[in-house]
Amino acid sequence: MIQTDFIQQLFEDDGSGKKESCANLLPEVRELPPVFRELVSIAPEKFRMATFIASAAPLATLATRLRFYYPFDQGPQACLLQTIICSEQSGGKSFARHVENIIMARQKARDNEQRRQEQAYRELRQTAGKNERLPEPPKTAIVCCPVSISIAQLIKRADAPVRLYGTPLTLWTFTEELATATETNKRAFSNIKSIMRTAYDLGSEYGVDYLSENTYSATVDILYNTMFCTTPSALDEYMDRKAVEGGNVTRTIVYDLDSQLGDDAPVFRRLTPRKEQIIDRTIQRMMADTYSDDGGIQPEKYIDMAWLETDVRAWCAAKNLEAVKSGSTALGVFFKRSSVSAFRIAALCQYLYGLEGATSVRRKVRQIYLAMAEQILYGMMQKWGRRFEDLQAKRLEQASNTRLPLFDQLPQEFSRDMLRETIKRLELTTQDWVFLSKWNAKGLIEKISKNTFRKI
Repeated sequence: MIQTDFIQQLFEDDGSGKKESCANLLPEVRELPPVFRELVSIAPEKFRMATFIASAAPLATLATRLRFYYPFDQGPQACLLQTIICSEQSGGKSFARHVENIIMARQKARDNEQRRQEQAYRELRQTAGKNERLPEPPKTAIVCCPVSISIAQLIKRADAPVRLYGTPLTLWTFTEELATATETNKRAFSNIKSIMRTAYDLGSEYGVDYLSENTYSATVDILYNTMFCTTPSALDEYMDRKAVEGGNVTRTIVYDLDSQLGDDAPVFRRLTPRKEQIIDRTIQRMMADTYSDDGGIQPEKYIDMAWLETDVRAWCAAKNLEAVKSGSTALGVFFKRSSVSAFRIAALCQYLYGLEGATSVRRKVRQIYLAMAEQILYGMMQKWGRRFEDLQAKRLEQASNTRLPLFDQLPQEFSRDMLRETIKRLELTTQDWVFLSKWNAKGLIEKISKNTFRKI
């Protein structure tokens, strides 16, 4: 395990200072985009960042037709976000239910009407005579899925809009108690975690092909947004070793509410009629950008995010340099998808500003990207950084039985701390400066900075 001051600070920080600095990077509440602004403004100060994060995933679900380009990817991106709100029992995470209910109310009403059509057809089929000719089953496209959904039903829900409209729509799942869901549906959840790795990216298909005629088989591009509320112990069980090593954690935005010991119960103010009107109008416009009046689907809506590329590359370069200096494998892996998720939230906010007719919003969107990138990375490092480092160290320790040379076990760019740690792990007695001197003399490395080197 790398034990530099930098990594120790990330792993052992109590959360207050770093979280406060991330929240301060956001624009002022009155400058946030609609819906975010109204919901964050009624939250107590300690819950404002949590409310912003909890609002992002359901709003991204409604913006299912939004497309944009990320600087490091060739294909278009969609607003796909997987969030987790974590706290101890009675720690205040139930606020997320209120946020989700407000944002998804219109979509849920539409889904319920479609479910009633499905139920009516099932009842008709059950009561029909043996030789009675039935009408065609209703063509439905339901977005909101219960957390207890089976794999076959999830595939069917994802495939339905493709068959109906010729394009996928983003599915949505919310649960207040992740532990209850995983306990009652443990086998299905194991498979859903695999699906969620591909569901994070537009165009990544997942397929099942069952032999039974009583289930559903298809290969489909599943777009899946989620928000789970959970306790730390339930989250540790859900994000097991396979999830940490397989990449589920890097696709997840986790926000820990920390201990509420000694704090008064959080008091959220009620929405004023004016705020309710703004939220309702914004969501109505978002729905209109998805469903057309003739019962079809709207075309994809591309927005220009190229202007943010310089900031994205600068932030990623800075975090990459920190990873090299500190020798943190977790930081080197986590910052990349932190930037992706933050960029998606920034694109969502630019879209929402546009719905309201706001102009000159680039400064605000830039602030949102930087705040989210820092917050998402911090959340990952706090929750899974040490665990990821331990698993990587064990893997390398097992691989070291093949006795690869010390030089070959170092990355292309490495720091003196990384070299010392590798020497210690391989139980070598030669000091680090001896290796550096000999490698430099033989032209194997070049010096980048005082304690950073690159292989030639």
